Amino acid sequence: MTDREIDKQTIARPQWLGESVWPFTIRTATVNGSPIAYTDEGQGPLFLLVHDGMWSFLWGQIIETIRHRFRVVTLDFPGSGLSPLNDSVVGLENDSILLETFVDHLSLTDLTLVAHDLGGPVGVGLAARRPELVNGLVFVNTFAWPPHVRALRVMMRLMSSAPVRGLDATTNFLPRATSSRFGVGKHLSDEGKLAFVGPFGDRGPRRRFHDLMGSVLDEREYLHGLEIALQSTLNELPVLTVYGERNDPFGFQAHFKEIFPAADDLVIHSGNHFPMCDDPDEFSTRVMEWHATRR
Repeated sequence: MTDREIDKQTIARPQWLGESVWPFTIRTATVNGSPIAYTDEGQGPLFLLVHDGMWSFLWGQIIETIRHRFRVVTLDFPGSGLSPLNDSVVGLENDSILLETFVDHLSLTDLTLVAHDLGGPVGVGLAARRPELVNGLVFVNTFAWPPHVRALRVMMRLMSSAPVRGLDATTNFLPRATSSRFGVGKHLSDEGKLAFVGPFGDRGPRRRFHDLMGSVLDEREYLHGLEIALQSTLNELPVLTVYGERNDPFGFQAHFKEIFPAADDLVIHSGNHFPMCDDPDEFSTRVMEWHATRR
């Protein structure tokens, strides 16, 4: 039995998620008792795309481009995208453990991890526990260490605060702002922007995002373990860092360079927090070139 024969179920496509904006099969796997929506496209070397906080729709333009040469897998964590909210505690380590179970469920091996935002500490946790599964790391506007910079701690505390959480739960301001050209929407149609916001019609996913931001402050021991793993277990892996020119206020790309001096670096011109959405062609081309020539 192949890994794609494990799960026969597919999720009914929501009315707001047309095939013109998401031309991929929506699959489901039961992981730790929860139905997990995921996408599995293409053939060839495996890229595992990991984002946590919003949902996998933000990878759509990248999947469309690289699936012709690679196999691409991405997922929605519980309470995000097309995966229903469960009663588990929201946190980076819990999501990392779920990711590991998902990877084992699909028998994914020899993978290149591409991690964005809070997908960084979630994905690096998988790599640290199971280094034999990972052959390369692509870090996209992310980090994988405790919030050493005071300004970062202040931002996380603000974003996870009750007033901001309550305001977003009521107004849905953050997903709407993220769907703009300064977030994921630079190359999206109006239909695509509406699709991105689609799952956030329910307040649960909005609250989950802010709880996850708060876990960055609460899980310092977990994050410290990731920092050690980057400097030891994972330090010989080929690494590519990709950041938006306008969105690295805490110097994450430079810190990755300190940890991985041989890392390849890409700065997306005029890019913001979602560089893969700001210039999907440049992002895809450079990632594929890096994969072909990496040391």
